[in-house]
Amino acid sequence: MASDKSTKRAKPFLILTGFLVVWWLTPAGWKLSTRSSFREFQAPVWELASRAEDLSEYWGHLSDSKKTLIEKGRENARGFAALEAKPSIPQIKLLKREITRLEIALSMPPKPEFKGVVARVSRRNLSSWWQNMTLRKGSSRDLTVGAGVVSANGVAGRIDEVGNRWATLRLVTSPLFRIAAQFEGDDRPVTFQGGGIPPGGKPFGVVRNVPHDLSPFEEKPLRLLTSSLGGTFPAGISIGFVYRLEGGQDGLFKSGRVELDELLGKLREVTILLPRNN
Repeated sequence: MASDKSTKRAKPFLILTGFLVVWWLTPAGWKLSTRSSFREFQAPVWELASRAEDLSEYWGHLSDSKKTLIEKGRENARGFAALEAKPSIPQIKLLKREITRLEIALSMPPKPEFKGVVARVSRRNLSSWWQNMTLRKGSSRDLTVGAGVVSANGVAGRIDEVGNRWATLRLVTSPLFRIAAQFEGDDRPVTFQGGGIPPGGKPFGVVRNVPHDLSPFEEKPLRLLTSSLGGTFPAGISIGFVYRLEGGQDGLFKSGRVELDELLGKLREVTILLPRNN
């Protein structure tokens, strides 16, 4: 009897060991094709779940009470009032013409132009190991690996994988995300790297190679922006804020923590930046 029980207990272990050995001996190309095919099979399921969530939210808004609708109308009115306080369209056109004139006068190189493709998020994979999201669109909408992704509050990440109807967004919080950046009002390049999203904490990153003459203050933090050096993002898109810098180990440069957008883990819609010449 004891031998029969030990044999039954050993069977699952032997099956798992055999599966791992077979998977280890399988060629890498077959593994990648199988994984891609499986993702293509899963993508419609994720998209359907995401659309069902959008539909339930739509019906939820239809059932809002009169008091809720009045409050939302007031919020929209405040938003319109804030927009009216900003420069008018003729002023913006005048400023754009002045910028163009200065660029021609200074013989500045042309900036890369991007077109935006809006995509909804269908799945989130946020853990200590992964900082990814799955988008509804893929290569059928000309999405490519390495394309920059932005949200309403700044840099969101970079496209890591692309299928026919899906794409994987590697968030700016991922330790595998690196980009050349610069501080607002300073054109010297620095290096930004994602740090993660701690459980119950705020998204953050790390900035390195900061010149020693830059020093933030608690009431006046330094704003980190994208640089055009990498070519993935246009210059001037917000990444985050730095409240404190410390001296580097080499004594030449500083490094510090970058506070990122708190809503990165809850993104529902993003914009992928694709070069117009492609």
